[in-house]
Amino acid sequence: MSLYDDIIGQKRQIEQLERARRGGRVAHAYLFFGPAGVGKERVALAFAKALNCESEENAPCGECQSCEKIKKRVHPDVRLVASEQELLDRGLIEPEKGVRPSAQIKNAQLQELSDLFRHRPYLGRWKVVVVIDADLMNANSQNRFLKTLEEPSADSAIILVTAHPEALLPTVRSRCQALAFGPLSTDLVSEFLKQEHALDEERARVLAAMAQGSLQRADAIAKGDVLEERDGLVAGFSRALGGDLADVLALAEEYSKGRDQAQDALNLLEIWCRDLLFCKLGVSAKLLVNQDRREMVADQAAGFSSRRLLAWIESIRRTRDGFWVNANPKMALESLLLGMRTY
Repeated sequence: MSLYDDIIGQKRQIEQLERARRGGRVAHAYLFFGPAGVGKERVALAFAKALNCESEENAPCGECQSCEKIKKRVHPDVRLVASEQELLDRGLIEPEKGVRPSAQIKNAQLQELSDLFRHRPYLGRWKVVVVIDADLMNANSQNRFLKTLEEPSADSAIILVTAHPEALLPTVRSRCQALAFGPLSTDLVSEFLKQEHALDEERARVLAAMAQGSLQRADAIAKGDVLEERDGLVAGFSRALGGDLADVLALAEEYSKGRDQAQDALNLLEIWCRDLLFCKLGVSAKLLVNQDRREMVADQAAGFSSRRLLAWIESIRRTRDGFWVNANPKMALESLLLGMRTY
């Protein structure tokens, strides 16, 4: 059995890469882009194994010396590049005492690749570099990386992995063969949750819908109390809409202890408002995310116009986008909620 068989929901992308490998048409650089947690990195590493696998019939086999070394991150011809913070979180580097790990990919990390591409492969047939969250290269780093992209050797492949391709320079994107990865289906994510977390059918489907096609997000929310958090948020939101200013300020205070918390709250709130809108428009209840709260959704939807609900969703998205430019979470949530009361 090939390692590809363990990757959920990306059959089309794998088939495209395998046609290129078997036909001798491997691109020198790829851009794997799409939502976080849909398998981009897993496909990239499996492709690196396939390029160097010792099995002719079943690549990537996962059992040969080359596949094992790539899995253990000790293959001399395959490199994983990521920010220091990401490498530290994965346990791939040791923390330096008194030194704060960088959240960006540094020029020094990219410079080390020059030595890799200067020589022929030591062990395998291909030199492969997988750059995780390539958007964490700043403009200066990307410009320096261009030379590597422009002067590839015939036995090298670079795979840039990102959920934010728009953050990459056009000159970088144009030198890569782009491969889009879409969200996984709710059915696939639901089956994953049932198998990995032993969830019942209803809870698995609700969490799968909330994950919006991302196994990474599904795994994270399955380990928490997201449905209980949603219920608390919806209750607080209802008070903020119908109560006084103190209710608005209390809700903003509760969910603004950090950007991640505020963003998670806005994600849940957007999904809730989306369900209200769908219910208002008469869309089938089967398409609602909050399947376990269908009656509550229907009751609330009756009190709002579709125009108001659309305006809410747009405001939520604008507020969340503001976090990318370091908007103050508490003030942003206060402004959002006050605005939603007046629509």
